[in-house]
Amino acid sequence: MKTATFTSTISPQLLTWVTNHASETKRTRRFILEEALTKYRAEEIRQEMRTDFKRASKDKQTLDFSEWGMEDFHEIVNS
Repeated sequence: MKTATFTSTISPQLLTWVTNHASETKRTRRFILEEALTKYRAEEIRQEMRTDFKRASKDKQTLDFSEWGMEDFHEIVNS
């Protein structure tokens, strides 16, 4: 995977936690931070989908269109 370098600042307490967690799990700090950002990004996408599905759930045309797959639609909206 191609990588890029960036510089940022975080609190000393958080840096200490990242460093300790990396050591305890035998991972690099880069791995810990990348994993956290990847999870954060996935959660943001899920939240956007929930918002979009909730908006669609109030639209009659969308409801009519999706009626045949309502079970799947309901599971996604409520997950």
